[in-house]
Amino acid sequence: MKKILLILSLVLAVAVTQSCFDAKAGTIEMISPEEAEAIMESEAAVVVDVRSKKQFETGHLEGAINIPLDSKNLQKIIAELNHKEPVLVYCDGGLESAQCAKILEDKGFIKIFDLDGGLSKWKASGKEIVLKTKE
Repeated sequence: MKKILLILSLVLAVAVTQSCFDAKAGTIEMISPEEAEAIMESEAAVVVDVRSKKQFETGHLEGAINIPLDSKNLQKIIAELNHKEPVLVYCDGGLESAQCAKILEDKGFIKIFDLDGGLSKWKASGKEIVLKTKE
């Protein structure tokens, strides 16, 4: 009886843990600035800014890489990313990041987060951005 309870407890613990880490795998999840901040702090998510290079240089999320949605090399750049690693995409207001998130989903990425309201909502919530300084 003790063995059965131990096995059931282990199965339950694994199921709960697994559901926390694999929730919504293979789908696009809209997230708030607060959720994005938590993901950036706790996960090894690739943060992708899909705005133009000029927009990126005026300010972006810390650790973000710039992959403009209108880049001629977009498909090649996406192919070089790890499909199994979580990706957090954002733009200024949400439209371009939604397009990019769909492309990532179609390419087989398993965990895609889209910042609802984009950088505009991030800044409106009082969160900091990285400003590029000219040297």
